[in-house]
Amino acid sequence: MQHCTGGLTVLTAFVGICQLAASLNAKAKSWTYTLQETSCRSSDESIIKAETRIERMGRGEFGLSGSLTLAVQLPEDLEVEVLAYRSTDGGANYKLQPYSLQRQGIYAAINSFYKDMIMESAANCSNFPQFKDKLTVVEPHTFTFERCQVSTDAFPQYVPDGFYKLNFVTYGLVEFVWELILTIEKKTF
Repeated sequence: MQHCTGGLTVLTAFVGICQLAASLNAKAKSWTYTLQETSCRSSDESIIKAETRIERMGRGEFGLSGSLTLAVQLPEDLEVEVLAYRSTDGGANYKLQPYSLQRQGIYAAINSFYKDMIMESAANCSNFPQFKDKLTVVEPHTFTFERCQVSTDAFPQYVPDGFYKLNFVTYGLVEFVWELILTIEKKTF
């Protein structure tokens, strides 16, 4: 179990994991994912403080738990970028993948990727925002999440096997890097 203190938006982290979704496809998936590691660092814990960990839920089943404390309103000029890397050799060498999210405003990312691909999964395991139209303000708050798993329903039907490293990086009022490592394997039917 890895712990992490400091850092911005685990909410942003959820936004980033969805970047493996290069296309929307509701067909049965030929793959499954397993969370492996998580870590993060923040340039200013007095603004944003986070704690994340991977928890075992059952045999071969893991979820993300932790908390995120925002001491300030999430600023409109905060930007986020998600870089997705893949390794075929057990994590020794990673190569940048096309699933990355280009640098953009945090609210643009929340109102697109989080809303379309993550929000429904977060509804039953967290107090992350739930909204219908657009989210324009995130007030100071402590968000908690317990054993969250992201549904792959909106993800591509096929994703190549390997280790994936997702780096979520924010720019602006606070610089935050959150890293998630997961493995993707073909389903055995």
